[in-house]
Amino acid sequence: MRAKSIIAGTLGLLIMAAALLAMAGEGALAQTNTPTPDGQPPQGVPQIPMVITGEAVGAPDGFKVVARIVKEAAVYESQPSVIQNQRYFLTVGPPDSRFIAEEIVILLEGVEANERIRHAPGVNLFNFTLNFPEIPSATLTPTPVPVLPATYSGTIVVAGQAVSPDMALVVRVGSYQSPPAAILDSGEFINLVILTDDENLIGAPVEFFLNGQPSTPPAIGVFEPGARRVVDLVFGSVPPTETPVPPTATPEPTNTPVPPTATPEPTNTPVPPTATPEPEPVPEVEGEEDENRGGVCSSTSGLPFGESAANMLALFAPVVMLGGVKYMRGRRRQE
Repeated sequence: MRAKSIIAGTLGLLIMAAALLAMAGEGALAQTNTPTPDGQPPQGVPQIPMVITGEAVGAPDGFKVVARIVKEAAVYESQPSVIQNQRYFLTVGPPDSRFIAEEIVILLEGVEANERIRHAPGVNLFNFTLNFPEIPSATLTPTPVPVLPATYSGTIVVAGQAVSPDMALVVRVGSYQSPPAAILDSGEFINLVILTDDENLIGAPVEFFLNGQPSTPPAIGVFEPGARRVVDLVFGSVPPTETPVPPTATPEPTNTPVPPTATPEPTNTPVPPTATPEPEPVPEVEGEEDENRGGVCSSTSGLPFGESAANMLALFAPVVMLGGVKYMRGRRRQE
């Protein structure tokens, strides 16, 4: 009896656990795949990226596709996927839940695919084929093709004239004129070359001129890049070749540098000292000698005052001394 009660209790617990697991699973499935009526996911559901891959019919390799979702003023655009063997691989992962259940537009270089799909986080579409109303043309950068030169050679015949190597034979194509050809003494020419990069001249008439005169007929064929032609040219009267006279250059005057003239330093010529002239003797006047001889006083009249005074003192000194001696003797007698 007791064993039956234990078994019954165990079965009840197992049934309750199974019911709880079933309820949890249904709730999880409902939260993962079923959005709310307003398009917002249930609380706590992470934004899992949506993967879309498949075939892009007719898309060339190297082209790019993107997924775009527009929600009112908000626009989401996925990272581009490069087409390889007409296959693409897109990962759609908007930053928030605003774009859930919104329409996804897939574009190939700006051209919308015919197919549409709604955004559902966590959903994987591995074989979603894309078809486009038109395939955009690839934008290719044209590679410029060089215009190959065309070469001409042949013979020259001038009516009534001999062909001279100093004549000038050129070819003209439109506005282009070639360099002169090499003319041989035999009247043949070689190395007449059309060398241009102008593609518009391809197919234009080729005209030959000798010393400025056109050939007969003037045009022979058209310009074909890379062509090698042998032609026989016939000309009427050709004006003589003018030998260009080089202009005589007027020689510029040679500026001979003139060395600066050194200014000689002044020569110091020694000046001899000037000799002071001696005074000329004063001529004596006749009659003065006789007058001066009249007395002693007169003999000193011709001398300077100092010498005259000294002579006078020397003359009268003995007289004065004699007078003094006599005076002293007289005084002594009186005493």
